[in-house]
Amino acid sequence: MTEIFLKLIEQGLTPNSLYILYCIKEKIVPHQSVNKAIECKRLQRDTWLSESLELTSKSIIFMTEIDGYFKKSKKKTSKDLMGQNFMQNIEAYVNIFPNKKLSSGKYARVPAKNLENAFRWFFDTFNYDWETIFLATQKYVFEYESKNYEYMRNSQYFLRKQNIDKSWDSDLATYCEYLNNNPDEDNNVFSELIV
Repeated sequence: MTEIFLKLIEQGLTPNSLYILYCIKEKIVPHQSVNKAIECKRLQRDTWLSESLELTSKSIIFMTEIDGYFKKSKKKTSKDLMGQNFMQNIEAYVNIFPNKKLSSGKYARVPAKNLENAFRWFFDTFNYDWETIFLATQKYVFEYESKNYEYMRNSQYFLRKQNIDKSWDSDLATYCEYLNNNPDEDNNVFSELIV
């Protein structure tokens, strides 16, 4: 609320002036306790209103900014971030990993439901599609297959791993970026997987 009052002071507006601008914008009649004539004259003088009592571009921009203080940000759902079939895509991602225990003692495959929050973070942070994610994951797993998956990260740590300083890293994002910068590489992964 303090920010709104500071904006009003900065612009030389009173709360009543803001109320009149709001009433004009919403096409409602102001309450009788506010002196419309005085406020409208002041708003016209300071170019907030035109001679015909319409909002000027200056007042429209200001009102939009003020409206922003009252809009609650809607949290994106998993479907909004990752698409309609996100759980099937997460399961497809998990199934790219071998169904075995790694040398680290952890299983390569982490249950898909455990990865939903990590994928929410990934899609909120990076701009890659599922096809790129699948190709990058296939490339990663293929690189470790010949080494019997020695030192390979499991499906969760490949997607997102927390650093000591509480920041997050993603090897998946690194592989996706590599494939985006080397578009011929994805063909090599498939040809090597098929042969």
